[in-house]
Amino acid sequence: MKNEIKENLKEIFLMGLGAISLTGDKAKELKDELLEKGKELYATGQVKNEELKHAFKEKIKDNITIVYENKNPKDDIMASIKNMNAEDLEEIKEYLNKENGTK
Repeated sequence: MKNEIKENLKEIFLMGLGAISLTGDKAKELKDELLEKGKELYATGQVKNEELKHAFKEKIKDNITIVYENKNPKDDIMASIKNMNAEDLEEIKEYLNKENGTK
């Protein structure tokens, strides 16, 4: 009976060692597999990100128009004056003379 208990304890101990060894091997395999999948996903993500940035830039180029406005009011006034008829020009002259106190 003592021998049988001793043998059972030895088997349990050896099974524990085997479980530790197997767990270590499986953990390494799992780590390697997860690492490889992570690298693949990262590389795919980088490619997709570059494609998205390129597509976004193209959409902006196709859909956005940049307009430069002349912010100088004098230029706007001069352009308007050039397009006025004689009657409108005379009215403006009268207004300016009145404001300056001359005729």
